[in-house]
Amino acid sequence: MPKDLLPLRWRQAALLLEVTLRERVGAAFERLDRGTIARDYPARDWIVGAWRMSVAFSDGVTRRIDVLAGAQFPTTPVRTALVDHPEAMTWPHVESDGVLCLWPNATEWDPDDPAEVAMDLLHRSVRLIEELLEGCIIERDFREEFVTYWGYRAHARGERLLSLVSPRSPSRPVRVWRGKSLEVVGEDHDSLEDWVRRRFGGKTSVKTEAAAFLWLDEPLLPGDYPETAADMYSLAERTGDDAKLALEEAAKAEPDEVLVLLGAVGRGGPAAIGVKVPNPKRCKGRPRAPDEPLSKGFRPRNTPGPVLLGRFFGAAPVVRTLVQRADADWVHGRGQDPRTGRLLGTTAVLVGCGSVGAPVACALAQAGVGRLVLVDPEELSWPNVGRHPLGATAVGRNKAEALFKRLQADYPHLRVEHRPVGLHQLIAHEGDLLSAADLIVSATGNWVAESALNRWHLGQARAMPIVYGWTEAHACAGHAVAVGKTDGCLQCHIGRTGAPDLTVVEWPAGADPTLEEPACGAHYQPFGPVELAFVTAMISEVALDCLMNPPEASFSRVVVAAPRRFEALGGQMSPAWRSEFGEGNGGLRTVNRPWSAAACTACGPDRLDEAV
Repeated sequence: MPKDLLPLRWRQAALLLEVTLRERVGAAFERLDRGTIARDYPARDWIVGAWRMSVAFSDGVTRRIDVLAGAQFPTTPVRTALVDHPEAMTWPHVESDGVLCLWPNATEWDPDDPAEVAMDLLHRSVRLIEELLEGCIIERDFREEFVTYWGYRAHARGERLLSLVSPRSPSRPVRVWRGKSLEVVGEDHDSLEDWVRRRFGGKTSVKTEAAAFLWLDEPLLPGDYPETAADMYSLAERTGDDAKLALEEAAKAEPDEVLVLLGAVGRGGPAAIGVKVPNPKRCKGRPRAPDEPLSKGFRPRNTPGPVLLGRFFGAAPVVRTLVQRADADWVHGRGQDPRTGRLLGTTAVLVGCGSVGAPVACALAQAGVGRLVLVDPEELSWPNVGRHPLGATAVGRNKAEALFKRLQADYPHLRVEHRPVGLHQLIAHEGDLLSAADLIVSATGNWVAESALNRWHLGQARAMPIVYGWTEAHACAGHAVAVGKTDGCLQCHIGRTGAPDLTVVEWPAGADPTLEEPACGAHYQPFGPVELAFVTAMISEVALDCLMNPPEASFSRVVVAAPRRFEALGGQMSPAWRSEFGEGNGGLRTVNRPWSAAACTACGPDRLDEAV
């Protein structure tokens, strides 16, 4: 961008930077012209201003450092570059044109003090170069950030190469599925087939080929990156017998290419990178004819192993590639969420896929619940769309089925199922499904159905927790009751017609929160997804709490909107709630309540033991 087109703020910041450099660096700095910038940084067309200075280092050598500013400066900070840099990949944190990588991508800076930001970066640059001259961080940082440096030397970015493989020891054979424009690596054929069919539909053809996963004791240094097929084979030999056997197994069928994943632990945990070893007959410029098999001179499938391997792993160049991790541990917390392993082994049954239950189902899937069964007999209608995760494309379809298809495609590493039935039918015909669950979440808004579930639960000796969730009018408050092994059952604090014994908001006469469509019995409340989100998030939180630590005693959790919202609708805080929990601080709040046992007709001494 020509200087005269740069905004006033840029020019002011640049002048301030020059004044600061003059005061602290002195005459050793110079402003670079556009020709010098274009010559020294041809791949960085964002640079519109640069200043160069000379710095004497501890080894007695004076080296030049540039300060580089883009068109968005000072909103974006300057970068620094080592002009007299060694060959690329000699030092970590120094890119091929000398630009230095100093800050993590989440670093904050002060755009109102660009000169001090620049001086800080200059000081960091000098410290980094001194450490590199000492040599103490070179090998460490290349290994700790091996994915980044592999990417600098990669031939492919790997956007369409996904790995479902857990990057951990040992080295082992794995499988790869090659779709039209996607490659997916999995631990075995069955798990890979399940993932592909869940992601792309049951009719997708799933033919897999052998691949290899090699676990390295430590990440490779740039000088050890494989260049040829022979290099790859040598790396497998050095890695160990398991690695060598996995690589050889992948080459036996003479595929067009052998895909190898290399796993190791870097900074922040394990990761994987990839190498593709092409079949030599597919390589351009090779001496063999295009259709000449590697088994030439031997009967098909009778080529001696050493001959076949020697021909496959020869001087042909390999393709280094990045890999996109899509394994469950990475999807749910980038490998750092301690809850993931446990959640993946759990089963949750969610009954009621309406505007309360469906967001909870989405949250449980995103959290990584390994098996999720969705239950609802109703179809989605147009009035549901405004506050339901499903949109117009699902109108007229069963809610449980439509939500199942969406979540299964979005989270193909999970097992999602659906039952388009009501709760009574589920209890009568699929009691084993309920009994095998680690958690049941009921968000039907139907007291008769949930009362039946409560009695079934008692008959099962409360083998697993059940979370019941509902909203008060206009979503001004939301309730979750987790029924554990002891204390109250659902009905202990809910009357025989489904009215809770404690509500947060009451509606005086004339402020009826329920409206009615011009149709018989079509009642509704016109609240939206924003208000509802606080309620569904709280219910989801209780559900996760119960999965991670099943409660011994029953409890309730209530989220309450800011009083100004329900007061604007004509409601007011109920005296009973105010007496127990006070007025609050005027904002959103969440409270926990015990859900003690009471002499109810479901679990008390006068209970009715009729069959469900």
